[in-house]
Amino acid sequence: MSPSLSAPALVLPGRPILVAGATGAIGSQVVRALLARGARVRVFVRSPEKVDDLPPAVERAVGTLEDRESIVQALKGTHAAFYVSPHDEREEEFAEHFVSACEGAGVRLVFSGVHANGKNRLGRFIQRTIFGLLMPHYRPKLRLAERVRTSDTNPVVLIPGNYFQMDEVCREELLAGRYPLPLGQIPRVDTRDVGEAAARVLLDTSVKSGGYALVGPESLSGEDTAASWSAALGQPVQYTPNLAEMDRLFDQTYGGRKALDCQKSYRLVGKIRVSISAVELRQTTSLLGCPPRSFAEYAREAAATWQAAQQPIPPHTGAHLSPAAS
Repeated sequence: MSPSLSAPALVLPGRPILVAGATGAIGSQVVRALLARGARVRVFVRSPEKVDDLPPAVERAVGTLEDRESIVQALKGTHAAFYVSPHDEREEEFAEHFVSACEGAGVRLVFSGVHANGKNRLGRFIQRTIFGLLMPHYRPKLRLAERVRTSDTNPVVLIPGNYFQMDEVCREELLAGRYPLPLGQIPRVDTRDVGEAAARVLLDTSVKSGGYALVGPESLSGEDTAASWSAALGQPVQYTPNLAEMDRLFDQTYGGRKALDCQKSYRLVGKIRVSISAVELRQTTSLLGCPPRSFAEYAREAAATWQAAQQPIPPHTGAHLSPAAS
C-alpha cells in the first residue's frame, strides 16, 4: 500500500531546515521552494562562496560529507534535513555519515534519489535485486536509499522520474533540430516539482514516513520528447538517438562519475518502456497540491529563454548627442 497523504498544509517551524547539496539541480530547487514558503533555511556547503547568490537570511553551515562531525554541528537546532546523494565513489560512506548524524540529532530526514520501493523490506529487497541486475552501477545508490528508508529518522524517500532538465545538456543540438538522448518510454518530472514536494514534506509533519513517487503527467518516449521540442521551438526537431553524441554531451557538461552514471543510465532508459501508474500520479499530485508540470510546459519555457538569448542586441537609441551635433 502507498503511504497516505493529508491535504497540503503550511507548517513554519521556528527552527531551520538543513539542505545538503544546495547548489545542485535538486537541492537548489528545495532551497527555492522553502524560501518561497517563508521557511528558515540553513545550507550545508563546502564553501560559502558557492552560495553567494542566496539571501543573507539563509544560514551557512560549512563542512563536508567526509567529516561526520561537521554534519553533526550543521544539524544542531534544526527541524528537518534534506539529502541527495552525490555522484561519488564514496557515496555510501557519505550517506551513512549524514543518516547517522540525523538519527543522533532526532531530525527528520527527507531524501530524493533512486530507490527500489515496496511496502516491506522483502518486497524492496526483491525490487532492489532486479533493479541492480539491470543497473549494476546503481547498486550503491539502491543500498544507501534503503539505509535512509529504514533509518530512525521518520524518513521520507522521494523517488523522482527522469528530470526534464536533463535535456538541457543538448541545448545546441535541439536548436539545430536534433534530440540525441535515447529514451524508450519513461516517467519524467520537472526538478521544480521535486523541490516543491520536498519542501512540503520538510515542513508538513502530517506526511507519513515512506516512499513517494514523483512523476510528470505522462510517460514520454524519445519521439514524444522531440515532438514537444518541435512545438516549443517552432521548428522541426528529429529524434536521433546517438550513444556517441550522448557520451560526448555528458562528458562535456558533467565529466567524472556523474557523466558515467548518466551515460550508463541512458543506455538502459533508451531500451525500456515504463508507464506511469494512477497511484504514482495521485501521490505526486497530493504532495504538490496540484497537478505536476507537463513536459510541454517546461519545453515552452526553456525554448523561450534560449531563443531570447539568441536575439541580437538592438542598437543604442538613447538621446545622447554626438559631439558634432552639440
